Order: sequence, then C-alpha cells, then structure tokens
Amino acid sequence: MSIKQIFNVLERIDEIATLAGLNGRINEEFMRFEMGFGLDNGRSQVVYVRPVNSAMKTPVITIFSPCLVKKKGTFQGISKKMALDLLRRNEEVIFARYGIHEAKEETLVIASIDHLLDTLDAPEFGASAYHVALAADTYEREHGQDRF
Repeated sequence: MSIKQIFNVLERIDEIATLAGLNGRINEEFMRFEMGFGLDNGRSQVVYVRPVNSAMKTPVITIFSPCLVKKKGTFQGISKKMALDLLRRNEEVIFARYGIHEAKEETLVIASIDHLLDTLDAPEFGASAYHVALAADTYEREHGQDRF
C-alpha cells in the first residue's frame, strides 16, 4: 500500500468517525487514526485505526486498543495460562477479539476487530470502536492497570 493510499484510507476513517460523532485525529508519524473513549469510573481507553496490507482489492482496516504490556525475559512475558485465558475470552467478548503483538523486548496484548472500509458505515464504526475500547479496558482493569 502506497503512502498516498494509506492517507486516503486514514482520511476516509476520519470522515466516518466524524459521522459517528467521535473525535479523533490522524497521526502521520505512526500512520494511524487515534481517538479516546471516556469510560465508567473515570477510566479512559485509547483506540487506534490503521490500514491493513491485504491481498483484497478493497481496503481493510483494523480497529485496536492496547490492554497490557509484558516485558520479555526469564519469568516474564505471556504465560501459557495467560494465552489460554485470552483464547477463552475470545468466545465471550462481542465485536472484538484479543491477540498479542510481539516486539523485540515486550509483548503487547491488544483488543481488535477488522472491517472492510468500503462497507463500513458510521454506526458500525462507532459500535466497533466502543466495544474494542471496552474489551481492552476490561482486560486492563482486571490486571490492575489504566495505562492506555
């Protein structure tokens, strides 16, 4: 996907978010759309949207939110028990899924959902972003954090 195509996708996401009544902005440095959600009990959650490199002819986007950062190393990182818990949660959560993103020194647990951009309307975008925020915040809260 070219830089121009990425920006076209991000501008379309910005338009859809505005129609959904969501405030956000395009972050040109990280090539993603960013927005925040105020949740119950004074908690908040940041949600990102990025284009996905896909073999499909229509653009695909991922709406995602970080939940937890685990440092890699001896007795650190994602345990087998934690990985199984994430799989079980995927059966219970609606409009989101849990996964991990591996970096060199840490593992990031995220909540996310994918959409075809061409068929994504404002109400569906708003509901998806909100449910991803809720899923991420639930996991984060259960682990005693409010980092994101």
